[in-house]
Amino acid sequence: MVTISERDRAKNAFADPQPYLRNNPYVDLRAEAVRRLLPRREGLSIIDLGCGDGRISIPLATDSCDLLLVDSSAGMLDRARSNVPTGAMNRVRYECVDLADFESRQKFDIVLCIGVLAHVRNPAATLRQIADLVGPHGCAVVQLTDDSYCLGRLTHKVGELRRRLSDAPSHTLNHMTLQSVCSELQSTGLHLLNSYRYVFVPGLRHLPSPMTRAVVRAVNGSSLSQRGGEVLALFTRT
Repeated sequence: MVTISERDRAKNAFADPQPYLRNNPYVDLRAEAVRRLLPRREGLSIIDLGCGDGRISIPLATDSCDLLLVDSSAGMLDRARSNVPTGAMNRVRYECVDLADFESRQKFDIVLCIGVLAHVRNPAATLRQIADLVGPHGCAVVQLTDDSYCLGRLTHKVGELRRRLSDAPSHTLNHMTLQSVCSELQSTGLHLLNSYRYVFVPGLRHLPSPMTRAVVRAVNGSSLSQRGGEVLALFTRT
């Protein structure tokens, strides 16, 4: 479990968008997967928790959806603002706040929480927060590294090794499984409808960008992706 002292470390890790966004092919991979997973997307209300630069959810605003972008990093939200097309600007709102401090009375048709659960202080509380934001007949898409899969455990072990060898301050990542996330969300009335798995390949971002993206496309266009430790899961409220 991430400690309170590590909460600031996690926040600081994304304060500067560049290290996370530089040559990161998984943002676009997740964006495409989210669009495939989601049902009808026109005229809906959407919230993106930990939105980053918005590349995953902003395309949904072009489907005449209303979008609320939430992130603790002002730098990330600045990037997101620059990515919003002119025609969608009046449908996008922004809130710069730590997820643990975020409150909203509004319910949403779609709740996105991508690349966040590994970094929060209390994953179970965050999952309950996600469920509370989902309106009647709404849905949520969450992303996690699934420790029940060998490649998921390998991803965590590689990350831990890199943190030990690096002098840069870092935070401990939360470990979880898709089953544990399903159990937590089922208790709130959300049920797994569909999922998409993909493979995270460590070290690729040190390669030239075209090569990085080519490898990611090749690996995740093969049967190996079904064994991937990374998963995007779609939950619905019925």
